[in-house]
Amino acid sequence: MSGETRRRKAMQIDLGVKNICTLNFWRAVAAEFFGMVLFLLCVTTVAVPWKAGNSYVEIGIGIGFGITSIAVMIGHVSGGHLNPAVTVGCIVGGRISIIQGLFYIVAQTIGGVVGTALTYACTPKLMRDMNNLGQTNLGPGVEAAQGFGLELLFTFMLVLFVLSITDPINKMEKFGTCLGIGVVIWVCHVCLIPYTGCGINPARSFGPALIMNQWDNHWIYWVGPFVGGILAPIVYNFIFYAEEEKYSEQAQNEINMKSSTPA
Repeated sequence: MSGETRRRKAMQIDLGVKNICTLNFWRAVAAEFFGMVLFLLCVTTVAVPWKAGNSYVEIGIGIGFGITSIAVMIGHVSGGHLNPAVTVGCIVGGRISIIQGLFYIVAQTIGGVVGTALTYACTPKLMRDMNNLGQTNLGPGVEAAQGFGLELLFTFMLVLFVLSITDPINKMEKFGTCLGIGVVIWVCHVCLIPYTGCGINPARSFGPALIMNQWDNHWIYWVGPFVGGILAPIVYNFIFYAEEEKYSEQAQNEINMKSSTPA
């Protein structure tokens, strides 16, 4: 199948009305909800500044490995999006139907609130008030336009990576896929926390904002990631879509070379 044929098939966006009556549809929506509950539990607890506070690297590792574990847990059920921006990217990229994607976003958002509420209930008031349970906001001197641009760019990078590593032509095993996504999320946090707190996930930002009632610059954490999530599949499908025959031929040549190399 040529890259152009694969591209046309991928960009066919399906409404997905028929799937709503199936058990698998609702099982997948439930998986996204429970996955986000657990993910926000990780995000909000690792962000609490016990002692002198956690470094950006520690926070990034906790969040990156957290989403890796949860993606392995539910990936086979729902795809393990765990992020409305990723879901929007998958809708535009033809990976998921519109209706299922919209249900995912609702489930993810509610799950984010529930996960944050659990941390709120289990954390001493003094500690949760020190950083509003990891509520995302702009760093000192960072303007709204700069924060918007960074959220857009880093979400674009994340969604582009997700589309690439989950492309059927990319023969990556499941755990490697989940670990790779966790690593790129860790990188995003290490780079972005000083600037914006690193949202790149509207549901992740919405949970602490709602529970702690802190809404400063909150629009950035929806608009930026959604724009980045929409741009990523357009760029991937029109620029980076590989031709399956060439990929297979190249892979076979590499196998032949390895088999002919003396031990």
